[in-house]
Amino acid sequence: MLIPPPLAEETKRLDALKSYDILDSLPESDYDDITNLASQICQTPISLISLIDDKRQWFKSNHGLDIRETPREFSFCAHAITNPQETLIVPDSREDERFAENPLVTGDPHVVFYAGVPLVDADGLALGSLCIIDDKPKQLSQAQLVALRTLANHVVTLLALRKSNKALRQSEQRYRNLAAELEQQIQARTEALTVANAELGEANELLIRANDNLQKFASVASHDLQEPLRKIQSFGNILQSQYADQLGEGRTYLERMQLAAGRMSALIRDLLSYSRIAALHDNRHMVSLSVVVQTVITDLELVIAETGAVVRVESLPDVLGDSIQLGQLFQNLLSNALKFSRQDRSKQAVPAVPLIQVSSQTLLARDLPSGVKPSFSAPTYYRIDVTDNGIGFDQKYANRIFEVFQRLHSKSEFAGTGIGLAICEKVVTNHGGAIMATSRPGKGATFSVYLPN
Repeated sequence: MLIPPPLAEETKRLDALKSYDILDSLPESDYDDITNLASQICQTPISLISLIDDKRQWFKSNHGLDIRETPREFSFCAHAITNPQETLIVPDSREDERFAENPLVTGDPHVVFYAGVPLVDADGLALGSLCIIDDKPKQLSQAQLVALRTLANHVVTLLALRKSNKALRQSEQRYRNLAAELEQQIQARTEALTVANAELGEANELLIRANDNLQKFASVASHDLQEPLRKIQSFGNILQSQYADQLGEGRTYLERMQLAAGRMSALIRDLLSYSRIAALHDNRHMVSLSVVVQTVITDLELVIAETGAVVRVESLPDVLGDSIQLGQLFQNLLSNALKFSRQDRSKQAVPAVPLIQVSSQTLLARDLPSGVKPSFSAPTYYRIDVTDNGIGFDQKYANRIFEVFQRLHSKSEFAGTGIGLAICEKVVTNHGGAIMATSRPGKGATFSVYLPN
């Protein structure tokens, strides 16, 4: 007697069988070739591809048998699928109490010998079996058993291919429907786009004019604004060197004028640097950050010597970018670290020896700090830290310091225009990265640059 499988398991198996959309389908030569070959290899008159439905076994291919289905209760294959990993072999059904009284044994087609290999899909569900039948007792050789199992695997492959083709046809239909819908949307928006294109053309002309005006401003700022300042400074130097005694108390005002002119000149230079940092375009190439930082350190040798600072640089990576812009980035970061490490310029207690460290590490995108939002998505990022032991600042100002003209200290304490760190942020953004600062008053600061790997 056949013990029925658990209801949930059987429901799952039946759903899987129906998903192949094969029950009651027309004969196909691919399946008939397999049963014909199985019959020849095993030397049996009957070979079947049997699929077990809830109430019947239905034959996708029925070599040597005229009927296409039988009741499930009389099915040998219904026994075969109860153990999907084993081949069911019945040498003589007349001596097997499970089948001796089976009408398929006592009557046509007089099943005496039976061997069935379960057809198991990718989810481990037995859909049916590839079986061979004879009307006399029989034994299969090992080679015949291996061949029968191989043919059963081919049946499973054909079923999987049929299911894939069905899914592909459904996808194609969805795509056709989607294409038709998109075509309607495109047609509906054509007139709107025509109007928008006209407006965009006008906007492009305005943008071109604005860019031209910006370039003209840069030219004016670099020459017409700097030239009067140079004259003011030159004349001021003459007054200080040749007429200092005659000026009396006026020397104080002259010195203040010279300082103001110097600050104005520096401000214009920094503004020009900021405005000229454009997108990378075709200037990108592999840049050694180690070489960039060493070049910056060479340029800052005099300041480093004056402050007595120690600069330690670890091995740094190569990145894709613009060497000039990256030079500006580290020039500003190291200059900033040196400036705010000068003991004689600060009222706060700082270590006697200014120490600046430049280090690097690689991070996965998922490990980036929550506040870091690079302008370009990448699976991994380089983090380059510039750390000093200077006066530091309150962490609440960490975002403010990257804004143009933002300063945390008065001009009398530390010189500068408040543009250097804004330039840093713009360069990092151009390179697809992000920059952040962490610090505490009197405990130094760390500027972390994140660049896509």
